[in-house]
Parts: sequence; C-alpha cells; structure tokens
Amino acid sequence: MTTERVTGMAYHAAGYDRQSEARKNQSATSPAVQRRNNRAEAERRARAGEDIVWVGHFSEALGTSAFRVEKERPEFERLLTACRRGQVNMIIVDYVSRFSRLEVMDAIPIVSELLNLGVVIVSTSEGTFRKGNLMDLIHLMMRLDAAHNESKNKSRAVSGAHSMAKRLGGFMGKPPYGFELYPLEVPNPDNPKEIIVIQKLRHARTKLSGPFKTEGDVLRQAANLFEADMGGATQNRRGEGNRAGSLNGICVGFRESKVPTRGQIVGKKTADSEWDPAALKRMLRDPLIAGFDREPIKNDSGKVTGYRIKRDPVTMRPIELECGPIIPPAQWWKIQPGLDATGRGKGQTRSTEQALLSAMDRLWCECDNVMVGHRKLANPSKSSYHCKRGNKIKPGQHEGTVTINMIGLDDYVTRRVFALITTAEDDPETADILAEAARRWGVLHEAPEKAGERSELLAERADAVRALEDLYEDRKAGGYSGKIGRRAFLKAEAEASMRMEAAEERLAELDESATPVLPIAEWTAREDGWDGDPIGEGTWWAKASTDDRRELIRLFVDRITVRKSNVIGSAPGKKAIIGPRVDIAWAEPPAEEDEDTQDMAA
Repeated sequence: MTTERVTGMAYHAAGYDRQSEARKNQSATSPAVQRRNNRAEAERRARAGEDIVWVGHFSEALGTSAFRVEKERPEFERLLTACRRGQVNMIIVDYVSRFSRLEVMDAIPIVSELLNLGVVIVSTSEGTFRKGNLMDLIHLMMRLDAAHNESKNKSRAVSGAHSMAKRLGGFMGKPPYGFELYPLEVPNPDNPKEIIVIQKLRHARTKLSGPFKTEGDVLRQAANLFEADMGGATQNRRGEGNRAGSLNGICVGFRESKVPTRGQIVGKKTADSEWDPAALKRMLRDPLIAGFDREPIKNDSGKVTGYRIKRDPVTMRPIELECGPIIPPAQWWKIQPGLDATGRGKGQTRSTEQALLSAMDRLWCECDNVMVGHRKLANPSKSSYHCKRGNKIKPGQHEGTVTINMIGLDDYVTRRVFALITTAEDDPETADILAEAARRWGVLHEAPEKAGERSELLAERADAVRALEDLYEDRKAGGYSGKIGRRAFLKAEAEASMRMEAAEERLAELDESATPVLPIAEWTAREDGWDGDPIGEGTWWAKASTDDRRELIRLFVDRITVRKSNVIGSAPGKKAIIGPRVDIAWAEPPAEEDEDTQDMAA
C-alpha cells in the first residue's frame, strides 16, 4: 500500500461512517468515533502538506448494513453521486469494512468506478488505495473479501445459534408482556459434552407498583373485565363514553390506577409510554398467555400480523408452554370473538329494527347478487328486500331491480322452517337436514376453547390443501424434475398431506366429542299449550330476539333465492305473491376437499 503524497492536486475529502447495530455503549466502532477518526486523518494529512479541503461527513442511520446489495444505503448513494460530480475525490473511512462488506465480485464495479474517477480511498487503519498501483488494488480486494467473509461467518454463526436454540426449546426475541426470560443450561444433542445456554420463558416475577403485584395479575384483570363486557355486565365509565370493560375503558382504568407499562419499567426511551388499546388487544390475542406455544404470521413486507398456535404434527393438539398459562385457555378462547369485533368501524348495534333475512349471507337474488333490507318504520307493510346489483347488467340477467315484500318473505321462510321442524320425526327425507342442523347447533354452542380450536384447524387444513395444490401445479409446469426434484416433491407432498390428514382427524374428534340435541320442544312450545300457530303470540319465535331468529334460520337454510315478479303492478290491498318466487336450499354438510391426490399429481 502506498502512502506517497500526490503533488499538484487538491483533495476534496469526505468521511463515510456506518454501524450495522445500535450499541448502548460508545464502542470503538461507533459512528461518533468513526467520524472523529476520519476528520483527524484529513487534518493529519493537511498538516503533512497535502492540499486537502474537508467536505464533511456522510453518516448512515444506525442499523445500516453493507452486507447485501439489495440493502439501501442512502448516504453511500449520496457520496457516490458527489464523487461522480467531481465534488469529492477522497473518501476516508475508519476501516474498509465500513465502506463495504459485499462479496468481492459485487464490490469490484463500485470500487473500479471510483478509482477510474480518480477517487482515493483512505482507511485510517489500513492505508491508502488509489488507481495506478496494482498492489493497492490487490490489497483493497483482500480487505473487501475479508470484510465480507467476516460478516458471512458472523451471519452463519448467529443463524446456527438461533436454529440450535429453537431446536432445544429456547425462546427467540423479546419476551411479551407477562413473561420474562431466564437462562437454562442444556447439553448439545450433537455433542453431549458441550453445554449450551438457551433462554426459556416463564411468568414475569417483577414486582409492580400500583394495585397489581405482577404483569400476570394485570392481564388477568384485563381479560376478566373484557369478558364481563362481552356479556353486557359493565357500564360506561363516569363522564366518558367508554365502557369500563372495553379496550379503551380498561386502558383508561389502568392509567388512572397508575399501572406501569412494560416500557415504563424497562427503558428510558419508553418511560413515558401509556396503556394503548391496540397494544392491549395484541396482548390478549397472544396465545402465550393461554399457555400455547406459537409462531408469528407475517405479511409480504415481513410485518407480524398475528400468531398461529403450534400444534403436534400428528395429533394437531396445541403444544403447551412449560410455564403454563396466565389466564385459563377456556377464557382466552372465549374472548377472542369479542376481540375480533373490536376496532374502528366494528361497533356492535343492538337495534331491534334489523331486517331478519339480511346481513347473514342467506338471501340472494336470481342474478346471484345479495339482497338487502329496506325498512319503512312509518309504514312497515311497505318494507322490502331488494337486489343490490349495480347498473352493470350481464347477459341473461333481469332488467330493472328485484324487490319482494319483507313481512311476506319473513313469514313465508319462517313457516317453511317450522313446518320442517314439526314434521321431522315423521319424514325420513328430512333426516339429513336435521343432522346437519344439529351439527351446526353443536358448533355454535360448544365450549369456546373447542370453537377456537375448530376455527384454527379449518384454517390449517385449508392451508395444507393450498400447499398441495401449489405443489401439483408447480410439477405440472415442469418443476421437480430429475431424481433430486422427485425426492423434494415427495417430501413436500408427504408433509402437506400429513398436515391435512391430521387436521381432519382432529376435526372428526371434535365432532364426535359433541352430542348436540336440537331444542325442538323449546322452539315449538306455546305459553297456552295450544297446538296452533307456531310463530304466533305466546310462542318462542314471538319472544326471540332478531339474533336468535337468525340463528335458527342459519341452522336449517343455506340459501334463499328470489326471482323477479312477472306481475306488472298490483291492486291496492292485494296480498303480495311470495311462494312461487322463492326457492329455499336446505342445510347440507360442507363440501369435502378433493382427496384424490393421485389425479392432482398426474
């Protein structure tokens, strides 16, 4: 490496610094130290007689890596632009690794361009590199290669350590609220003489100030309040619109009681953090607090959007934490639907003026568009359902709109359902409909933990089916050719098939464990005991809420299709024609997935 002074040329020197990890202490490679060393090198050269003009610092934000081409380095790009414009012809760095950790073949085009522009690259620790000196170029390439290999080896070591820790049951990342990490020494399964320290989860033991002793007590109180609110047992907080058991209300209560957040306990930067409804919702949605191990669900940009419970690949039962739950699993499953319903635009309405057949995915027009209710409170007899199709009409569809009298259609559908219920025992053709209605009844009224598990298993099965379909499509397109490809295909197929079959077996177990019995006697009973109108005064139907009525319809009906009336106009007082315009599709079991994988794989 040459250090000779180049005479007759003014250097416009700029310092470049970056640090890929933010450090709490001011280490030897911190940006501040790098900037100080870079400026000192320029000043030393100026005192030695070199003609140097200091341009300034180009400093990357903390956490900026130079290991991959695709990683953005805005200050480095700005520095390159300044070099191309002739504004900078000397770059000073503390170490060459600050300049680049790319593979040599990726770094050569950048270095070659700079050297050809006449830019001199100076390392305060490793010397000067300039065009025209072969040894300079060789040494620079060696430094760049060493920097890249250092990062690559570090990346592999960190990745390997993380993989080993996960394999041995260690927890990766920051512990969520309610938990803390503790070190545990375990033998290395690949080398029993070697001891590895992993981090395990346990319930947080830090004593809190305020009304609660631990973070677990805080979570239990939040879950209890939210569960009570779901049952309508909490009232609005005095002077506020928030209910005491809503997410907002709970957070207000915690703030008033001075319950510390995790940020207030552990960090200076987050010491002023406050209880937030979104953060509280995230805590209550975390399966860890119910004692279930989990893995993150990420979107395309890598952001965590939720969690999936880890399950045994054979039995599909949840994998439980060694430390156990903070709140009972049954309670956790019970509050999940309530948490799903929270958020902007998801307020619940309990109006008694809702249309019976709308808003439950059952009422459709003949053109395959949903029908919606239009109530006329001043004149209920004129209320109607109408097709929600827009102005665009497809070939073969009806002209204009389709409307049908609301009271007439509600009455017709309800009486058809009760006619089926009351004749069920004497009509063998309705056995399948009743069996499916009983299955739906069991799903609706099963324990919350079973309902939640069923929902997850259905999602797991659907994901496995999609994986199989993608696998077969890739093979049809020419993928997985050759012996190695064939082995990879069979391995992926076996894994997806096992997931699908295990989910189906566990779903079957849940169905068998439930023995639902339809409360037909309750639905058909009358206060006066008279065997008359099944939906008239004094009946269960007359006293039921709109939600309960809709639930009954959903049990027995899959689809109601309304055709356009062929009657032009109607005489005043004439009863609307309903029956001939309406088709009812009765309840059928859900369609099973295609299991003929051999045909799919062909």
